[in-house]
Amino acid sequence: MPSAHHAAFACALALALGPLATAPSAQGKPKVKFHQDWARHPSARYAAMSAAQCRAALERRKIAFEPVRRAPGVLAPVRLPQGVGGVLYRTALPAHQRATNPHDVFDCRLALALADFSRILRVHDVAEVLMYSAWRPPRATWPEGKLATRHPGGLAIDPYRFVKRRVGDAFAEEWLDVERDFVGRRGAPVCGEGAGKPAGRGATGGGASGLPADAAARELRSIVCEAADQHIFTSILTPNYDRAHKNHLHLEVTPGVQWQLVR
Repeated sequence: MPSAHHAAFACALALALGPLATAPSAQGKPKVKFHQDWARHPSARYAAMSAAQCRAALERRKIAFEPVRRAPGVLAPVRLPQGVGGVLYRTALPAHQRATNPHDVFDCRLALALADFSRILRVHDVAEVLMYSAWRPPRATWPEGKLATRHPGGLAIDPYRFVKRRVGDAFAEEWLDVERDFVGRRGAPVCGEGAGKPAGRGATGGGASGLPADAAARELRSIVCEAADQHIFTSILTPNYDRAHKNHLHLEVTPGVQWQLVR
């Protein structure tokens, strides 16, 4: 029989993981990695910031942002109309609608993580990230002043397309699409030992990405694993995690935890 200490620890972990602890996956339970030096990781440092500290960090980095007057569940809600770190993160709505769209609201702490992520994306010539949402407003009965996590807290985004812009003889637009290009397998490791190479789809067939399918898959996987190696996000979920993520990634900053989840 497990000890009371172990039972309490398991209970605390389940509460920290919340929906992730019960979300379906090919292998049942998610695998998290605990880190002794977690407090040094960017995701942990950003998650621990107060609203004032976070906004000051944005200003020091000269990141343009617009404070949002009211966003229930979000500690420090902001909009990023000019993007962050040279990359624009947005929904597919026109600009004039994004200015009031709740799904284009970010917690300031996520904005700092995205600034780090943008350094990776620029190396891969990515200039724009299309996402389904960042903030998802909590239910109308959400208690005033109570903070949320994940999407209801503005601390996660679900990108589905990474748009490249390159200028050669003529303007060209290319992109990496998660549903088409990730080419993973549910339950398989995403990065590190045992991950292997993404299952390519031949030398051609990359479609609108402008890349051969296997090259597009390798590049998208590389973007994900570089972010994981740098501990920019607490949770990174991919099509390998479950059916619900077959067409997008989930990138999240989680306050108050000492682990990283990459699936």
